[in-house]
Amino acid sequence: MKVAIVASEIYPFAKTGGLADMTGALTKEIANKGIRTFAFMPLYKSVDKEKFGIKSIDKYIKVYLNNREYIFEIYKYTDHATYFFFKNDELFGRDFLYSTPEGDYPDNDIRFGAFNLAVLEFVKSENISIDIFHIHDWQTSLLAVYLKEKYPDVKSKTILTIHNLAYQGIFDKFTIERLNLGWHLFHMEALEFWDKVNFLKGGIVFSDIITTVSPTYAKEILTPEYGYGLDGVLRKYSYKLFGIINGIDYDVWNPETDEYIYHKYCWRTFEQYKPLNKKEFLKEYNLKDENKPLFIFIGRFAKQKGVDLIIENIENLASRNINLAILGSGDKGYNDFFSSIISKYPNIYIEVGYDEPLSRKMYASADFLLMPSLFEPCGLNQMIAMRYGTLVVAHKTGGLADTIIDISEPNGYGILFENLSDFINAVDRAILLYNDKERMKKLIKEVMQLDFSLEKTASSYIRLYQNLIYG
Repeated sequence: MKVAIVASEIYPFAKTGGLADMTGALTKEIANKGIRTFAFMPLYKSVDKEKFGIKSIDKYIKVYLNNREYIFEIYKYTDHATYFFFKNDELFGRDFLYSTPEGDYPDNDIRFGAFNLAVLEFVKSENISIDIFHIHDWQTSLLAVYLKEKYPDVKSKTILTIHNLAYQGIFDKFTIERLNLGWHLFHMEALEFWDKVNFLKGGIVFSDIITTVSPTYAKEILTPEYGYGLDGVLRKYSYKLFGIINGIDYDVWNPETDEYIYHKYCWRTFEQYKPLNKKEFLKEYNLKDENKPLFIFIGRFAKQKGVDLIIENIENLASRNINLAILGSGDKGYNDFFSSIISKYPNIYIEVGYDEPLSRKMYASADFLLMPSLFEPCGLNQMIAMRYGTLVVAHKTGGLADTIIDISEPNGYGILFENLSDFINAVDRAILLYNDKERMKKLIKEVMQLDFSLEKTASSYIRLYQNLIYG
């Protein structure tokens, strides 16, 4: 069986969020399980070709879109799988992957449409008989459309994984012409969406299987509340929709080997070394009193992530006998707010931006991770936190509900709140738990031994691949 992972970002080559973590780890895991695996990604300006040994193979692919020709130079890297990178500096030689701080690139339809078509043209030119194209989110959804419309003799199947339904790739109706797709696809049973073109809808309609990143989220997106206008389409195609929980790469996220943290540890040694991580973190970032619980928030500053709950309750949080560290960036209004209060509260440390070493220090040092997301398709932060022995305070939604059991339940190991108004109550519950030292130790040891590895996710996807190909 030959499987192609096609994504707009794949860790460690390019990353803006959990999509890259998942596609990178999945590529490695399915290859390790004996599947012949290929991966396809644009070659962005930010990709470090020298570091990874990514080399040109002196192959060029031409695609015709937008009344002109686009030429991609193909680069290659081989590890567990074979990775191909598509270089066109006009389209992808930019400072950001999808958007600047001022907004999305206006030609994202051309950028990712051309990439999708170039992947299919390359596979055809190399006579690689792909059994399954596993595509991810709106950026690669158009591959399923092109495959059915322009390559009818190709027998490859497509699986679309929706990582976040809120991002759909919506463009004006004339995208149909720019992408050479034909107006026969501009209707409500295909690409049309409120008189515009919706890439993700195309992937939903034209893919053979749809997956999303947790069983609970697979149910939630069938409702108007979480469906973002596509709930009706998803209900129609619910027979081919599956929820498979994401996982994390245990080689990447491992406190026993993490070079960024102050002191390495495992579930057997956390009692000695995790407090030392906390002590050094507090010292480095000028927070006082290691006897206080340390809460952290790591993530995008976006409405979805529940950032408004933190902002609305910042005085409440600051008034409690806790320390809080916040790391993230996102929408300008949020960035501006957090920048304006950086020095206001002595027990709150804030860094606006993304800092991988700092994030790892935070996971290793914290007592609790805050995840007050309004909705969360899967979430990886909670899995990483528990891997590092940090308990999670989270809104009971999507993948958070699938990966955390509240301490009020038998075998519970986290704190969940169902109503957003109960956020501060959940923080207070965490403080009470922190003061029960023996129970805290017991729960830390338990969560560090839970299995949230992507190995389980990969096994589920391989079964899906096999069922799709062999029946």
